[in-house]
Amino acid sequence: MATPMALELDTTWKQDATDLIERWAADGRRFNADDLREAMRPAPRPGMEGGVFIGAAKRGLITKVADNTSRAKSRNGGHQYTWVGIPEQQLRLVA
Repeated sequence: MATPMALELDTTWKQDATDLIERWAADGRRFNADDLREAMRPAPRPGMEGGVFIGAAKRGLITKVADNTSRAKSRNGGHQYTWVGIPEQQLRLVA
């Protein structure tokens, strides 16, 4: 049996997406997965966007503020959340 060819995966996508969400969070901006897809290169695997949002939420950088429908044709009107970043100044006030 032949050895499968190594797939060339984008190994920096997750970190780049995390960095972008951190910048948006610091600005206190509202955003969703469509915004991330429009601002970034395609994710190497489907669904990776969700993991980045969940990770940022668990770290306390963003919070859900609305439910909405995706604008992306590939998502066929699928559900997504709109998130808002919590600026560092507000985080200090809460802590």
